[in-house]
Amino acid sequence: MKARTTKPKGFGIAAILAALLIAAIIVPSVGAQPVSEEVGPFSGAEMPEELKNAVRQVDPYTFVCGAHVPDKKAFVAAWEAYEEAARGEREGVGALRYEESGTDSATKNLLGSYIEGETYFHGIRTGLTGTKFTGDGHTKGWWWGDEPWTADKLQLDSVIVIRGLGDVSLSIPPGAGFSISGNTATYSGTWYDEWGAVHYYENLEATSLIAIVDEDQNDAETFRFGNEDHTLYTHVDLD
Repeated sequence: MKARTTKPKGFGIAAILAALLIAAIIVPSVGAQPVSEEVGPFSGAEMPEELKNAVRQVDPYTFVCGAHVPDKKAFVAAWEAYEEAARGEREGVGALRYEESGTDSATKNLLGSYIEGETYFHGIRTGLTGTKFTGDGHTKGWWWGDEPWTADKLQLDSVIVIRGLGDVSLSIPPGAGFSISGNTATYSGTWYDEWGAVHYYENLEATSLIAIVDEDQNDAETFRFGNEDHTLYTHVDLD
């Protein structure tokens, strides 16, 4: 798909208020684990308590939700409003050769409702000939039904490939859960009895002696109900 170029957005008061207003209708789930804002995609941006209390943070970059909330759509809308505000704090820093981002989503009707997967990929290429690429993004999976409330299993898979003229050196902070092989970063996470999962990453860095020429993120979002798996595929190509 053709990536959609976006302009960096500031930490808007309107976005924060939207998150708070929508999240105000959410009932916190008992036993949800607190969210750390010291590291990860939301570092430095205070998360509304209504969101904190309804999600479980499994590592600095991954959040899952199996909570019984009155309205899944309202919860996710509040989460994404906060996410967008926090993202605006990180993007657009430094001298750029170019900056691009893209989003892709897929859905499948299932059990009277539907499952949804999403890929977001953002990157900045710097250097006189674009020899360095710095990227961030996420993979999301949501089950929107209420019978059952959660999927038996929810799995997110990501493969990020950076191509250049000549060899590409690739790195990403270990807390994001990726493994690196050459110019490819691979992630896989699996959870049980959840209706939503989001995996973020940031500070992916790739360098090439001559130039970076292509960046791809290929994701899969798999939901299991009973003994049957249902997989969606989403993809963003920044070039």
